[in-house]
Amino acid sequence: MAIGIYIISLLALGVFSYGYIDPHLSTILPYVAYYHRPLATVVFFVLLTSLFSFYIYFIKHPPKIWVIIAAAVIMLFSYPALTYDLFNYITTAKVLYMHHENPYVVMPIEIPNEPYLAFTRAANKVALYGPVWLAISALPHFVGGGNIWATILAFKFMNVLAYAGFGYIVWKRTKNIHNVLFFALNPLVLIEVIMNGHNDIYMMVLAIAGGYLGLIASWFVKGATLPLVFVLKKPLVWTYWILAAVFFIVAPIREELYPWYAVWLVTTASLLPGKTNRFIHWFTFVLTFALELRYIPYLWMGYYEGPGPILRTFLTAVHVGVFLILYLWKKPKLQLFS
Repeated sequence: MAIGIYIISLLALGVFSYGYIDPHLSTILPYVAYYHRPLATVVFFVLLTSLFSFYIYFIKHPPKIWVIIAAAVIMLFSYPALTYDLFNYITTAKVLYMHHENPYVVMPIEIPNEPYLAFTRAANKVALYGPVWLAISALPHFVGGGNIWATILAFKFMNVLAYAGFGYIVWKRTKNIHNVLFFALNPLVLIEVIMNGHNDIYMMVLAIAGGYLGLIASWFVKGATLPLVFVLKKPLVWTYWILAAVFFIVAPIREELYPWYAVWLVTTASLLPGKTNRFIHWFTFVLTFALELRYIPYLWMGYYEGPGPILRTFLTAVHVGVFLILYLWKKPKLQLFS
Protein backbone atom coordinates (compact mmCIF):
# COMPACT_ATOMS: atom_id res chain seq x y z
CA MET A 1 0.00 0.00 0.00
CA ALA A 2 2.74 2.46 1.00
CA ILE A 3 4.71 1.84 -2.19
CA GLY A 4 1.59 2.29 -4.32
CA ILE A 5 0.72 5.63 -2.74
CA TYR A 6 4.35 6.74 -3.06
CA ILE A 7 4.45 5.94 -6.78
CA ILE A 8 1.12 7.74 -7.28
CA SER A 9 2.54 10.79 -5.48
CA LEU A 10 5.59 10.77 -7.76
CA LEU A 11 3.43 10.40 -10.86
CA ALA A 12 1.23 13.25 -9.65
CA LEU A 13 4.30 15.45 -9.21
CA GLY A 14 5.46 14.52 -12.71
CA VAL A 15 2.08 15.49 -14.19
CA PHE A 16 1.99 18.62 -12.00
CA SER A 17 5.37 19.72 -13.37
CA TYR A 18 3.94 20.09 -16.88
CA GLY A 19 1.57 22.76 -15.64
CA TYR A 20 4.60 25.08 -15.61
CA ILE A 21 5.83 24.34 -19.11
CA ASP A 22 7.21 27.39 -20.85
CA PRO A 23 4.62 28.78 -23.31
CA HIS A 24 7.33 28.99 -25.98
CA LEU A 25 7.67 25.22 -25.84
CA SER A 26 3.98 24.43 -26.09
CA THR A 27 0.71 26.16 -26.93
CA ILE A 28 -1.46 23.09 -26.31
CA LEU A 29 -1.22 22.26 -22.62
CA PRO A 30 -3.60 24.15 -20.32
CA TYR A 31 -1.77 26.28 -17.79
CA VAL A 32 -3.89 25.46 -14.77
CA ALA A 33 -0.94 26.16 -12.52
CA TYR A 34 -0.78 29.75 -13.75
CA TYR A 35 -4.49 30.53 -13.43
CA HIS A 36 -5.26 28.69 -10.18
CA ARG A 37 -2.12 29.44 -8.21
CA PRO A 38 -3.49 28.92 -4.66
CA LEU A 39 -4.79 25.48 -5.61
CA ALA A 40 -1.55 24.59 -7.40
CA THR A 41 0.42 25.67 -4.31
CA VAL A 42 -1.66 23.46 -2.04
CA VAL A 43 -1.22 20.53 -4.41
CA PHE A 44 2.56 21.03 -4.43
CA PHE A 45 2.68 21.23 -0.63
CA VAL A 46 0.60 18.07 -0.22
CA LEU A 47 2.75 16.15 -2.71
CA LEU A 48 5.97 17.40 -1.11
CA THR A 49 4.78 16.44 2.38
CA SER A 50 3.73 13.03 1.09
CA LEU A 51 7.13 12.38 -0.50
CA PHE A 52 9.05 13.40 2.61
CA SER A 53 6.78 11.27 4.81
CA PHE A 54 7.39 8.20 2.65
CA TYR A 55 11.08 9.08 2.60
CA ILE A 56 11.24 8.62 6.37
CA TYR A 57 9.16 5.46 6.16
CA PHE A 58 11.32 3.87 3.47
CA ILE A 59 14.57 4.64 5.26
CA LYS A 60 13.26 2.65 8.22
CA HIS A 61 11.49 0.03 6.08
CA PRO A 62 13.64 -0.38 2.95
CA PRO A 63 11.69 -1.12 -0.24
CA LYS A 64 12.95 -3.14 -3.20
CA ILE A 65 15.48 -1.52 -5.51
CA TRP A 66 12.85 -1.13 -8.22
CA VAL A 67 11.24 1.66 -6.17
CA ILE A 68 14.42 3.76 -6.55
CA ILE A 69 14.50 2.97 -10.28
CA ALA A 70 10.82 3.89 -10.66
CA ALA A 71 11.34 7.19 -8.82
CA ALA A 72 14.27 8.08 -11.09
CA VAL A 73 12.37 7.18 -14.28
CA ILE A 74 9.29 9.20 -13.28
CA MET A 75 11.40 12.25 -12.49
CA LEU A 76 13.37 11.75 -15.72
CA PHE A 77 10.22 12.26 -17.78
CA SER A 78 8.93 15.15 -15.68
CA TYR A 79 9.34 18.77 -16.76
CA PRO A 80 12.00 21.02 -15.13
CA ALA A 81 9.21 23.15 -13.71
CA LEU A 82 10.65 24.98 -10.73
CA THR A 83 13.87 26.50 -12.09
CA TYR A 84 15.36 27.45 -15.46
CA ASP A 85 18.96 26.41 -14.92
CA LEU A 86 18.68 23.40 -17.21
CA PHE A 87 17.78 25.69 -20.10
CA ASN A 88 20.78 27.87 -19.25
CA TYR A 89 23.03 24.79 -19.45
CA ILE A 90 21.53 23.86 -22.81
CA THR A 91 21.89 27.33 -24.31
CA THR A 92 25.44 27.79 -23.01
CA ALA A 93 26.44 24.47 -24.58
CA LYS A 94 24.87 25.61 -27.83
CA VAL A 95 26.90 28.84 -27.77
CA LEU A 96 30.08 26.79 -27.53
CA TYR A 97 29.38 23.70 -29.63
CA MET A 98 27.07 25.02 -32.32
CA HIS A 99 27.97 28.71 -32.63
CA HIS A 100 31.66 28.12 -31.78
CA GLU A 101 31.85 31.12 -29.50
CA ASN A 102 33.60 31.39 -26.15
CA PRO A 103 30.74 31.26 -23.57
CA TYR A 104 32.94 33.01 -21.01
CA VAL A 105 33.07 36.02 -23.30
CA VAL A 106 29.93 35.85 -25.46
CA MET A 107 26.50 35.91 -23.83
CA PRO A 108 23.65 33.92 -25.41
CA ILE A 109 21.71 37.12 -25.97
CA GLU A 110 24.49 38.27 -28.32
CA ILE A 111 23.79 35.39 -30.74
CA PRO A 112 21.52 36.78 -33.49
CA ASN A 113 18.18 35.00 -34.01
CA GLU A 114 18.92 32.31 -31.43
CA PRO A 115 15.54 30.57 -30.82
CA TYR A 116 16.53 29.23 -27.38
CA LEU A 117 16.56 32.78 -26.02
CA ALA A 118 12.77 32.52 -25.75
CA PHE A 119 13.05 30.22 -22.74
CA THR A 120 16.53 30.98 -21.36
CA ARG A 121 16.32 33.24 -18.30
CA ALA A 122 20.04 34.02 -17.86
CA ALA A 123 20.69 34.89 -21.50
CA ASN A 124 22.36 38.15 -20.49
CA LYS A 125 25.18 36.40 -18.62
CA VAL A 126 28.36 34.64 -19.68
CA ALA A 127 28.90 31.01 -18.64
CA LEU A 128 28.48 30.63 -14.88
CA TYR A 129 30.22 27.26 -14.48
CA GLY A 130 33.68 25.85 -15.03
CA PRO A 131 35.23 24.22 -18.12
CA VAL A 132 34.75 20.69 -16.74
CA TRP A 133 31.00 21.29 -16.78
CA LEU A 134 31.18 22.62 -20.33
CA ALA A 135 33.03 19.45 -21.35
CA ILE A 136 30.41 17.26 -19.65
CA SER A 137 27.58 19.18 -21.34
CA ALA A 138 28.97 18.35 -24.79
CA LEU A 139 27.53 14.81 -24.67
CA PRO A 140 23.85 15.68 -24.10
CA HIS A 141 24.18 18.62 -26.50
CA PHE A 142 25.23 16.38 -29.38
CA VAL A 143 22.88 13.55 -28.40
CA GLY A 144 20.01 16.04 -28.48
CA GLY A 145 20.79 16.74 -32.12
CA GLY A 146 19.34 20.26 -32.07
CA ASN A 147 15.91 19.15 -30.84
CA ILE A 148 15.11 20.93 -27.58
CA TRP A 149 13.02 18.11 -26.12
CA ALA A 150 15.62 15.49 -26.97
CA THR A 151 18.30 17.73 -25.46
CA ILE A 152 16.32 18.22 -22.24
CA LEU A 153 15.91 14.46 -21.96
CA ALA A 154 19.60 13.86 -22.73
CA PHE A 155 20.74 16.26 -19.98
CA LYS A 156 18.31 14.72 -17.49
CA PHE A 157 19.28 11.15 -18.45
CA MET A 158 22.92 12.02 -17.84
CA ASN A 159 21.89 13.29 -14.39
CA VAL A 160 20.17 9.95 -13.75
CA LEU A 161 23.45 8.20 -14.53
CA ALA A 162 25.33 10.49 -12.11
CA TYR A 163 22.60 9.90 -9.51
CA ALA A 164 22.91 6.13 -9.95
CA GLY A 165 26.68 6.41 -9.81
CA PHE A 166 26.61 8.24 -6.51
CA GLY A 167 24.13 5.74 -5.11
CA TYR A 168 26.61 3.01 -6.02
CA ILE A 169 29.40 4.94 -4.29
CA VAL A 170 27.29 5.13 -1.13
CA TRP A 171 26.67 1.39 -1.22
CA LYS A 172 30.33 0.51 -1.84
CA ARG A 173 31.49 2.71 1.01
CA THR A 174 28.83 1.95 3.61
CA LYS A 175 27.36 -1.45 2.63
CA ASN A 176 24.19 -0.08 4.22
CA ILE A 177 20.91 0.17 2.28
CA HIS A 178 19.67 2.80 4.74
CA ASN A 179 22.49 5.11 3.67
CA VAL A 180 21.67 4.49 0.01
CA LEU A 181 17.99 5.31 0.60
CA PHE A 182 18.92 8.41 2.57
CA PHE A 183 20.48 9.73 -0.63
CA ALA A 184 18.45 8.13 -3.40
CA LEU A 185 14.91 8.77 -2.13
CA ASN A 186 15.46 12.22 -0.67
CA PRO A 187 12.75 14.29 -2.41
CA LEU A 188 15.10 17.26 -2.82
CA VAL A 189 17.58 15.03 -4.65
CA LEU A 190 14.86 13.58 -6.89
CA ILE A 191 13.45 17.04 -7.65
CA GLU A 192 16.63 19.06 -8.02
CA VAL A 193 18.97 16.49 -9.57
CA ILE A 194 16.61 14.61 -11.87
CA MET A 195 13.45 16.68 -12.36
CA ASN A 196 15.08 20.11 -12.49
CA GLY A 197 18.39 18.82 -13.82
CA HIS A 198 20.90 20.77 -11.70
CA ASN A 199 24.58 19.96 -12.10
CA ASP A 200 25.61 19.85 -8.41
CA ILE A 201 25.62 16.04 -8.47
CA TYR A 202 28.64 16.03 -10.82
CA MET A 203 30.59 18.29 -8.49
CA MET A 204 29.91 15.90 -5.61
CA VAL A 205 30.65 12.70 -7.53
CA LEU A 206 34.02 14.09 -8.56
CA ALA A 207 34.82 15.50 -5.11
CA ILE A 208 33.88 12.35 -3.20
CA ALA A 209 35.04 9.60 -5.54
CA GLY A 210 37.88 11.10 -7.54
CA GLY A 211 40.66 11.68 -5.00
CA TYR A 212 42.85 14.75 -5.46
CA LEU A 213 42.31 14.94 -9.22
CA GLY A 214 38.57 14.49 -8.81
CA LEU A 215 38.44 17.24 -6.21
CA ILE A 216 40.29 19.60 -8.55
CA ALA A 217 37.94 18.66 -11.39
CA SER A 218 34.95 19.34 -9.13
CA TRP A 219 36.19 22.91 -8.64
CA PHE A 220 35.78 23.39 -12.39
CA VAL A 221 32.17 22.29 -12.28
CA LYS A 222 31.30 24.53 -9.35
CA GLY A 223 33.73 26.10 -6.93
CA ALA A 224 31.86 25.18 -3.74
CA THR A 225 34.21 22.27 -3.05
CA LEU A 226 37.33 24.45 -3.10
CA PRO A 227 37.65 24.56 0.74
CA LEU A 228 37.64 20.75 0.90
CA VAL A 229 41.34 20.76 0.03
CA PHE A 230 41.91 21.54 3.73
CA VAL A 231 40.03 18.47 5.00
CA LEU A 232 41.13 15.71 2.62
CA LYS A 233 42.84 13.80 5.44
CA LYS A 234 40.13 14.57 7.97
CA PRO A 235 37.01 12.53 8.83
CA LEU A 236 34.17 12.91 6.33
CA VAL A 237 32.08 14.77 8.88
CA TRP A 238 34.47 17.71 8.43
CA THR A 239 33.53 17.77 4.76
CA TYR A 240 29.87 18.04 5.71
CA TRP A 241 30.38 21.04 7.97
CA ILE A 242 32.73 22.79 5.52
CA LEU A 243 30.10 22.49 2.79
CA ALA A 244 27.42 23.59 5.26
CA ALA A 245 29.47 26.72 5.99
CA VAL A 246 29.77 27.46 2.28
CA PHE A 247 26.03 26.88 1.92
CA PHE A 248 24.90 29.07 4.80
CA ILE A 249 27.55 31.82 4.62
CA VAL A 250 28.89 32.12 1.08
CA ALA A 251 25.78 31.22 -0.95
CA PRO A 252 23.57 34.02 0.52
CA ILE A 253 26.33 36.54 -0.17
CA ARG A 254 26.28 35.58 -3.84
CA GLU A 255 22.50 35.41 -4.16
CA GLU A 256 20.39 33.26 -1.79
CA LEU A 257 19.93 29.76 -0.40
CA TYR A 258 18.95 27.82 -3.46
CA PRO A 259 17.40 24.42 -2.66
CA TRP A 260 19.66 22.47 -5.03
CA TYR A 261 22.76 23.54 -3.12
CA ALA A 262 21.63 21.14 -0.39
CA VAL A 263 22.60 18.29 -2.71
CA TRP A 264 26.11 18.93 -1.36
CA LEU A 265 24.95 18.09 2.15
CA VAL A 266 22.67 15.15 1.34
CA THR A 267 25.41 13.39 -0.63
CA THR A 268 27.96 13.87 2.14
CA ALA A 269 25.57 12.92 4.95
CA SER A 270 24.58 9.75 3.10
CA LEU A 271 28.14 8.45 3.55
CA LEU A 272 28.13 8.94 7.33
CA PRO A 273 27.19 6.15 9.78
CA GLY A 274 23.73 6.56 11.27
CA LYS A 275 24.65 5.64 14.85
CA THR A 276 27.20 8.40 15.33
CA ASN A 277 25.71 11.13 13.15
CA ARG A 278 22.12 11.30 14.34
CA PHE A 279 22.03 15.11 14.43
CA ILE A 280 23.47 15.51 10.92
CA HIS A 281 20.95 13.15 9.39
CA TRP A 282 17.92 14.71 11.09
CA PHE A 283 19.21 18.22 10.36
CA THR A 284 19.68 17.35 6.69
CA PHE A 285 16.18 15.88 6.50
CA VAL A 286 14.55 19.00 7.99
CA LEU A 287 16.72 21.34 5.94
CA THR A 288 15.88 19.67 2.62
CA PHE A 289 12.14 19.84 3.39
CA ALA A 290 12.44 23.50 4.45
CA LEU A 291 14.37 24.38 1.30
CA GLU A 292 11.82 22.81 -1.04
CA LEU A 293 9.17 24.97 0.67
CA ARG A 294 10.99 28.01 -0.72
CA TYR A 295 9.13 27.45 -4.00
CA ILE A 296 5.78 28.11 -2.34
CA PRO A 297 5.82 31.96 -2.46
CA TYR A 298 6.52 31.88 -6.21
CA LEU A 299 3.90 29.22 -6.89
CA TRP A 300 1.33 31.29 -4.98
CA MET A 301 2.24 34.77 -6.27
CA GLY A 302 3.78 34.11 -9.69
CA TYR A 303 6.86 36.27 -9.13
CA TYR A 304 10.05 36.15 -7.07
CA GLU A 305 10.29 39.77 -6.01
CA GLY A 306 8.21 41.78 -3.51
CA PRO A 307 7.71 39.81 -0.29
CA GLY A 308 9.16 36.69 -1.95
CA PRO A 309 12.68 36.83 -0.42
CA ILE A 310 11.32 37.45 3.09
CA LEU A 311 8.75 34.65 2.77
CA ARG A 312 11.36 32.21 1.46
CA THR A 313 13.69 33.03 4.32
CA PHE A 314 10.83 32.69 6.80
CA LEU A 315 9.77 29.27 5.52
CA THR A 316 13.31 27.96 5.77
CA ALA A 317 14.31 29.62 9.04
CA VAL A 318 11.17 28.63 10.96
CA HIS A 319 11.43 24.93 10.18
CA VAL A 320 15.17 24.75 10.81
CA GLY A 321 14.87 26.94 13.92
CA VAL A 322 12.09 24.85 15.45
CA PHE A 323 14.07 21.68 14.76
CA LEU A 324 17.20 23.06 16.44
CA ILE A 325 15.26 24.22 19.50
CA LEU A 326 13.47 20.89 19.91
CA TYR A 327 16.61 18.87 19.28
CA LEU A 328 18.75 20.80 21.73
CA TRP A 329 15.96 20.90 24.31
CA LYS A 330 14.76 17.32 24.14
CA LYS A 331 18.01 15.74 22.93
CA PRO A 332 16.12 12.85 21.34
CA LYS A 333 17.86 9.51 20.90
CA LEU A 334 15.73 8.50 17.92
CA GLN A 335 17.98 7.67 14.98
CA LEU A 336 16.87 8.16 11.42
CA PHE A 337 18.66 4.92 10.58
CA SER A 338 21.26 2.62 12.07
